[in-house]
Amino acid sequence: MKTCVLFPNAFSYNYIEGSVAHSMDIPIAQELHLSPQDLSETFPGRRKMRRGLSLFSPNGKSKTEEKPRLLHVEDSAQIRLLVSIFLKNEFEIVSVENGEEAIKEAESNKYDLILMDINLGNGIDGFETAKKIREIGNYSEIPIIALTTNDYDHVRDECISSRMNAYIQKPFDKAYLLGIIREINKHQAKKKS
Repeated sequence: MKTCVLFPNAFSYNYIEGSVAHSMDIPIAQELHLSPQDLSETFPGRRKMRRGLSLFSPNGKSKTEEKPRLLHVEDSAQIRLLVSIFLKNEFEIVSVENGEEAIKEAESNKYDLILMDINLGNGIDGFETAKKIREIGNYSEIPIIALTTNDYDHVRDECISSRMNAYIQKPFDKAYLLGIIREINKHQAKKKS
């Protein structure tokens, strides 16, 4: 069964003048492993999504307000299209196919969420891309979710050292992806309060 690993408290103490400190010392007890069944109770369902559900505002947004902006970094055109279809009602989506394009986008635009494929073909991978984006002003707290087909032991450590908020194993469905985004947003809001 595919799962998401969420690091809800992982980076609340890891910033020292913009750099990571103790990133590999995050206890496993701070992880939250979520399966599709775990999200079925917290996820509001498809009907509510169609009525303008906002994942970044507890009160929801009216149709006249702007949608949150999402940067999707993925080398597969099919997966870029699929994610765009999944999230088009909830986000304004910009998709790029490699790490270099993602960094340029982050430098020139403001995004509320980043979905990052790990294996980006040629060039830098998703881990290195995330590290470079974290160095850009205003991106220290923006959620970054890794999307990967890899199920290997060092994904956790690489995600933490790259300061990603979570990783999701592919394949995933729309409800699961939206549920994970909602969970991350909920934990981000708790950290701010």
